[in-house]
Amino acid sequence: MNTDNLFGIKIDQFSRYYITLLKSTILFRYGISDKEELKLSAKDADFLKGLEVVAMGEGKSMQDGLIVGTIRMGYGHHRMAYSLYSHSIQQKRTILHDILAIDSNEARAIKEIDGVYSYLSRLSSENGGIIEWLWGQLTSQGNANSLFLSVTLAEEYKRLVSGISPKLPYLSTYPINGQVAVAAGFSRVIHLIPDNFPQYYLLVPGALNLVQSPSSYMKFINMGVPKENLMVAGHWVSEPILTHLEEDTAARIERIESSKPKRFLLPIGGAGAQKKYTMTLLEKIAARLKNGEISLLLNTGDHVDFYNEIIEKLKELEIDFDIINESVSLSHFCRNYELDKNEEPKKPVTVFHFASYYTAFLATDYLIRVADVLVTKPSELAFFPIPKIFIRRVGDHEAASASRSMELGEGTIECREVEHAVEMFDLLSKKNDVLKRMNDCIQRNLKDGIYNGSRKAVEIALNP
Repeated sequence: MNTDNLFGIKIDQFSRYYITLLKSTILFRYGISDKEELKLSAKDADFLKGLEVVAMGEGKSMQDGLIVGTIRMGYGHHRMAYSLYSHSIQQKRTILHDILAIDSNEARAIKEIDGVYSYLSRLSSENGGIIEWLWGQLTSQGNANSLFLSVTLAEEYKRLVSGISPKLPYLSTYPINGQVAVAAGFSRVIHLIPDNFPQYYLLVPGALNLVQSPSSYMKFINMGVPKENLMVAGHWVSEPILTHLEEDTAARIERIESSKPKRFLLPIGGAGAQKKYTMTLLEKIAARLKNGEISLLLNTGDHVDFYNEIIEKLKELEIDFDIINESVSLSHFCRNYELDKNEEPKKPVTVFHFASYYTAFLATDYLIRVADVLVTKPSELAFFPIPKIFIRRVGDHEAASASRSMELGEGTIECREVEHAVEMFDLLSKKNDVLKRMNDCIQRNLKDGIYNGSRKAVEIALNP
């Protein structure tokens, strides 16, 4: 394993100077100091039985088990974390380390930077044009300097792992988590890289970096990442979806052959972007919803404003809808409308909204198992084993994820205009041969182990 803190990547002296100056500014601005350890311990999670979470104050010791590191930046990285701990909790004590859940100056700094990211994502999505182009440039320019800054800051963030034994395997789903673990002397760090667009800042030097595709692997090798620090694992897919994938895909094919009305699942991302796109899409498919051609499962997550505007829009369009807003009703819905049952949702649209952040993003994983088609931007959901319609991306780095899905035969091209997305709705709801072919590809990919990434990551962590 190459343990060099930048994989031997060279940073010029001028860049080192201004990055060191920027680091000092951040440390001063947020009052970050490693002089006093944080009092951290493990406590039982209140959103998933068998999982523990790192929290402030007295609690359980963290000298044994498996650590899954993540950050509350949108839903994507927590979704990746869930894909790990859903596999590991039956095998090993598992502790979720969400660094933004720790009340500290370090977490405040990271959170405020994330707030800027989410705001710019929404701005780009809603306005397009030059703003979208500029944001696309920024999100696809994760160069070596940004990695150097992140690694340098990680050295100052080591308090965030106080009380966690460095002998424990640490599975990271966000670069700063893994970089902090390496800086703190953790001996076994495995890092999951998101998306399919290689960028330096996504890496954790000193760790085993896992990617989802062979093309991503080859590009990272070409960027100078040592082979011993890199491995193709497969897609980050949660245990319930992976375990039941064969039967769920067979049920989707049976629904195609029985000409069942197709269920389209549209989840809103953690940044809350694409409001304008979603509202226009509802207008364009309103007639299809009213006449029973299709049904829509719309997960607004924990976005209150988005939820309220969706409800108003449905009333304006005179589309009948149900509301699911807590976990028990979500479970009942999923049980009632399993793919192999004949019953269909009672209303053309079911709107999901939750006060809990965790239920908000987990709901999409649960609903995937009762949907025929996923409608999503090319985020981490692009790698999930369900037929997909890709709507407008948020950041140019997401385009490569749509390409990966198309290569595997399970997703459409990116529909940047709403009218194009409506064409895909019609194609997949009326041309059954296209949708069936997508499901056939998923069955083939399952046999090839394409979706085993998270399962494999846990195996590596538990069996060094």
